[in-house]
Amino acid sequence: MNINAIICTIGLGGILFSGQLHAELSAEDLQSMFDRAILTRESGKTFEAIELFETILSNQPTLNRVRLELAVAYHQATRYEDALHEFKLVLDDPSTPENVKLSILAYLGQLTSDELEPAARHSFSYYTKAGLLHNSNINATPGAGLSTIAGISTADKISSTGADINLSVSHRYNLKSPLNVQGAATYFEWQSQLGLASNLYSKTSDYDYTVLSLSTGPAFIAPGRWRASVSLRADQILLGGSTLALFSSINPAITFDFGHYRNLTIESAYTHHSYDKLADLGRDGNETMIGAGYNTLVNANNTGLEAGFRLRQNDAQDTGYAYDDTELYFSGFTALSEQAVIYLRVNRHAYDYEGLDPIVSIQRDEIEILYALGYNRDFQQGVLKNWTFNLEFSATSNNSNAAEYEYDRNLFSTSLSRYFQ
Repeated sequence: MNINAIICTIGLGGILFSGQLHAELSAEDLQSMFDRAILTRESGKTFEAIELFETILSNQPTLNRVRLELAVAYHQATRYEDALHEFKLVLDDPSTPENVKLSILAYLGQLTSDELEPAARHSFSYYTKAGLLHNSNINATPGAGLSTIAGISTADKISSTGADINLSVSHRYNLKSPLNVQGAATYFEWQSQLGLASNLYSKTSDYDYTVLSLSTGPAFIAPGRWRASVSLRADQILLGGSTLALFSSINPAITFDFGHYRNLTIESAYTHHSYDKLADLGRDGNETMIGAGYNTLVNANNTGLEAGFRLRQNDAQDTGYAYDDTELYFSGFTALSEQAVIYLRVNRHAYDYEGLDPIVSIQRDEIEILYALGYNRDFQQGVLKNWTFNLEFSATSNNSNAAEYEYDRNLFSTSLSRYFQ
């Protein structure tokens, strides 16, 4: 039952406030306060709106239109007894039309159902993706010189087909009642995820790349206003079937919602790199990152655009592995139909190394650029119902002042994926 349908049958049109008023506020003041309360509630500031509606009713207690708006705000704030009290006052008013009373009674069923829900809820979701890929240069792993960890020059290309596997389990713990954060209804969640992502090659297993990840942390969500999270994360990285490194990080982020599908995200991270092999111990160190990105929907919400930057500073025991990284990124998608979209993604990294590289004995400067073009299709019926088909081609090029670190890589992949809840 849509409560707006109930509200709109009472007090429609014109000035709501007339007749005998308390001396403190005029009819114009109350009308202005009412309009502001509606806009305030729609912006997510439920608790602030409640105060405004209560002030109006303290001056004009006979206004059922305002009382219904207050009841809705109480319901949104999970103040069920207060909401029920306000609805009953309207029901008991002889001047309330019978059709409105019937609508309120129907709505009370939803309110009662919401009240009976537990104060906190646990929910699980599962994600699976399986696919095939062809990599033109499996010994070139993008990202700050990782391509030479195995000791083979990236100029010696090895191409191979392989399997692309991604599995994850996510858990959310939600509190039903929102917090009052500066007048806004703000919901608390604790989010955790366990995941596995792996590329397994047919030609040789020396460059099989697997990441086992675990993350957990709180999130706060003020619908229509902002959302923030802090994630504690651990990534165990394996290369060629052997453990390569453990990355441990803390990742705070906040997203501001400007309405009309426009968002600004500010993110940061602090990561500790711990490598396993003696030859890689010079890479041990800490990385700090800060970034910002803006995204929006245009073209009747059929097209999405995102652009942003990330700045990283990586400290390593061997200064030849220490670097500053300036990343610029852009992505966009457009819907071909209700089920299909195409997308484009571009990432550009500029690496500025601090010391002499331990292999080539020069101070490296590199530009790495990745382009990806893809197609997604969601199946809504048949044996593949709820599955998503993906087709993607990406090209990576790394230009370096050291020939040993220059490479290019083309990656073609296709997969099926699905979320289970």
